[in-house]
Amino acid sequence: MIKYSYLIISALAFALCACGQEPSYQTSPSIDLRPFADIGGNFTLTDQRGEAFALRDLRGRAALLFFGYTYCPDFCPTTLSRIVRTKELLGHEAADSLAVLFISVDPQRDTPAILSSYLAYFPIAVTGLTGSRAAIDSMVEAYAAEYEIGAVDDEGQYAVDHSTDIYLLDAEGRVRHLFAHDDRPEAIAAALHLLWSGQGGESERSLANDALWVARDLGTYGCGALGPGPDADYRFWRARAADTSAVPPTERLQPEFGYGLDR
Repeated sequence: MIKYSYLIISALAFALCACGQEPSYQTSPSIDLRPFADIGGNFTLTDQRGEAFALRDLRGRAALLFFGYTYCPDFCPTTLSRIVRTKELLGHEAADSLAVLFISVDPQRDTPAILSSYLAYFPIAVTGLTGSRAAIDSMVEAYAAEYEIGAVDDEGQYAVDHSTDIYLLDAEGRVRHLFAHDDRPEAIAAALHLLWSGQGGESERSLANDALWVARDLGTYGCGALGPGPDADYRFWRARAADTSAVPPTERLQPEFGYGLDR
């Protein structure tokens, strides 16, 4: 495998679906929203329109940022579905103050056109970002993430394991919190309300020196298919066509799925 190793903060777990429940913004009163001093920072990549995008272009909006790729079998569409639900809980006015950034760690296949087609499946505005391998690696390192490209098969296809955390950025682009992949939308919405209310303070903290974050760095990350579990309500992935003989190998792993949160 081709491996790009950096500090890993990841989560592979399952979560209960909040669909159909009354919105709840309760979260742990001890959630730490102080800005991290040793991860994050500005970057410039290419968005799905083929235009340069820099973090500073958010113009004072908070953001949820995560790494992935369009051929991801479960984690990436599931994460996007959770963020859709988060925006629903926030309501239109608050949701407009929140940007969503999807950073591809597979620039070889994830061209701006592919990102545009993929993100069009989801009913929220998402900025998809790609770039050169060097540019992606630089950002991955700055955000203490990790990814690993799997072995290439006979048709030139491969999977990519990657960190699955969701980064909460404040209006100045600073990392304030890392949500695990299975954190519920209610918890994410609650943290955003706390951030927007001014909680968290300005004193900086260090990821590397925080025992809780170090303990979470267990070297487990990935992007394989999720197994059976309560997370199913966030999955809107549809099985690929049984007959792929007429599908070009370069498109065979491209997703086909439906979307809906009204289950």
